[in-house]
Amino acid sequence: MPKKLDKNENLTIRGHLTISAFRGGRLVRKRGPFPNKVVMSSGYGRNIVARQLAGDTTYPIEIDSASVGDDNTAPADGNTDLGNALVTDIPITNKSAVNAVITVDVFVADGNLPDDIYEEFGLYCDGRLFSRIIISPAYTKASGEDTLFTYELTLT
Repeated sequence: MPKKLDKNENLTIRGHLTISAFRGGRLVRKRGPFPNKVVMSSGYGRNIVARQLAGDTTYPIEIDSASVGDDNTAPADGNTDLGNALVTDIPITNKSAVNAVITVDVFVADGNLPDDIYEEFGLYCDGRLFSRIIISPAYTKASGEDTLFTYELTLT
């Protein structure tokens, strides 16, 4: 019979999102942190990690894009996309991993992110949702502002 895992031996994947708004290169406001949900459905989120660890490379594990939307329905394991994506396939600006913390930056210039109210954010691995975050209270993007979405994912 396999040994029961001690509670300190469990792998946890969690993270949070911080949103920074800039005008003329100057920080004008910062929001967050907003906690995330790393989803768990076949071929999405935590399932991609498990498959990769088992040698199944069917689905790429690299986080390579983001999307933002305006649906504030609570994230769930079964999510395979945002509730109502408004801007999709936003490229990742920078990624780094230090010890067990992965930092992903998504910088969107003023002209590439419409002035709107955003209530959800998602990260994707080759078009497959990895994590979904509800932005509450909502982020209102104003004219003339560049936006930096910084996501920190911690494995413990």
